[in-house]
Amino acid sequence: MTDISNWNYYYKLSLNKHPCDSNMLYSPKVNPEGNIMCMDYRQDPVYRPNVEFINSDLIDWFYQREIRFIQELSDLDSTPKIFEIDEKNNRIFIEWNKETLSQIVFDDNRNLDEELPTWQKQIYKILENLKLKNYYKLALYPHCFYVSKDGKLKTIDYYSVVPMNERFIERNIIESIIGKGGAYRFDQSTKDGIIDFKKFFEITVRKHLVDYWPNSPFSNFFEEIYLNDQLEQSNI
Repeated sequence: MTDISNWNYYYKLSLNKHPCDSNMLYSPKVNPEGNIMCMDYRQDPVYRPNVEFINSDLIDWFYQREIRFIQELSDLDSTPKIFEIDEKNNRIFIEWNKETLSQIVFDDNRNLDEELPTWQKQIYKILENLKLKNYYKLALYPHCFYVSKDGKLKTIDYYSVVPMNERFIERNIIESIIGKGGAYRFDQSTKDGIIDFKKFFEITVRKHLVDYWPNSPFSNFFEEIYLNDQLEQSNI
């Protein structure tokens, strides 16, 4: 069991350019060398003091999803290497490299196109590979990506992965983590208390991500990867 007592919290850079907690489910801690992140799935009033606590059973539900999907997709170049899974303490230790793309995208003194000219091409490939494996990944904000030491784009937060054949989930299971800012996506994707994450994914990439990425390419990516494929299938 790895000791994280001297590790530091990771804070993303928000749209208003202020450091803040990166998610509602786990506390990200980074080792002093900056190359390992511990995803500590628990209630943590130190990391998010102003957020209402989420039921520990729901946190564990997402923790189990994180384990499942980061392992199922471990063969992809975009999936960070797993160093350790500590199920006793609800912790996952993964490959890391100091910061996410939020530190670049939301800093007026930095430019993503200059620091990582291939970022759009790499994100396209990530989405394409997920589609080929029949998964949606719903967490696609800048803070859900980082650049590895060898210049490859990695994505985190696999709790947000949904297999296409498991796209329907009862809304009451996750109601307590639905924030006001993104609630419309859930509302527009819910029918009779069931969320259709196929609809949710389309709303996310076509509309929701526009505010978070420079000249967001995600809507075009969706049409090329998902809609064109559907048209080809219908013509067979």
